[in-house]
Amino acid sequence: MGELEEDRIYAETLGKTDVYVAAQLGVVEVSVSNDRIGQFTLSHRCTARDIAAYGTDLLVATDEDVLSVGLTGDEPTVESLGFGPAVAVGGEDAPLAAAPDGTVARASDTDWTELGTVSEPRAIDGTLVATPDGVFRAEERLEHVGLDDVRDVVGGPIPYAGTADGLYRLGPGWTRELDADTSVVAAEDSRAHAVTGDGLFETAGEGWHERELPTDDPIVDIGYIADGGTVAVTETGRFFVDPAAAKDGAGGWRSRALGLDATAGFAIPTL
Repeated sequence: MGELEEDRIYAETLGKTDVYVAAQLGVVEVSVSNDRIGQFTLSHRCTARDIAAYGTDLLVATDEDVLSVGLTGDEPTVESLGFGPAVAVGGEDAPLAAAPDGTVARASDTDWTELGTVSEPRAIDGTLVATPDGVFRAEERLEHVGLDDVRDVVGGPIPYAGTADGLYRLGPGWTRELDADTSVVAAEDSRAHAVTGDGLFETAGEGWHERELPTDDPIVDIGYIADGGTVAVTETGRFFVDPAAAKDGAGGWRSRALGLDATAGFAIPTL
C-alpha cells in the first residue's frame, strides 16, 4: 500500500485536522490524523510573517499585505485586505493587524481603524497584543494591561503571557505560573503549554510539569487538534504531533520535516 493510500485510510477512519503553517515559502497545509503526519501542500505562495485562524478562514501577515484566505470551497480563495505590510495578525469580532512600525488597527467592512502604536508588536491573540512594553488590549484603543518584555500571548477565557522573566496567567491580576524565560504559549480549556528557556512545560489544570520534546531546534508554535492531540512546529520546519491516544498504542511525539525555512507559526481554523 502506498503512502497516499495509507493517508486516505487514516483520514477516513480516524478523521483529520488540517494545520496551516506560515513560512518564508508561503502557507503550507499539513494534514494530521491521530499519530500520523500526512500530506503537506503549498496553499499560497507568499512571505508569511504570521498566521491566525478567523472562523473558517485564515488571516496571513505578509511583507505586502494582510491576506484573508477562505477555505470552505474546493480551492482556497485569497483576498488582500488593504492593510499593507504586517508582522502580526489575530482578532475575535474583527481582524486585527500590526504593521512593522508598530501601528495596530482593526478591520471593518470598508477600511482599517488605527487603535494606537506599540514599540515592537510580537504576537496577537484575540484582542491581546504582546510587545516589549507589556500586554495591550485592543478595544476602542490600545490599553496597557501590564507586564514587561512579553514574547507571546494567549487570549480567550484564561489569558496567558510569556515574558522574559516567566509565564503569567491573568485572573484578577497577573499571576506568575513559571519562573523562566517563556517564548511560546498555547492554551485551550484547562490545558496549556509553554516553551521556556528550561524546556517545554504543560499543564492540565493541576500544576505544571516538564515534557520532553525530541529536538533542540526552537519551537515557534504549539496548538491543539480536534481529536485532543497536540501539535508543534520548529523554526526550521519540523512538525510534531503528540496524539491523545495513538492508534499503535505507543506514546510520545511523532515528527516530520516539512522542508521549510523561517517558519513563523501555524493556525487551525474551525471547519
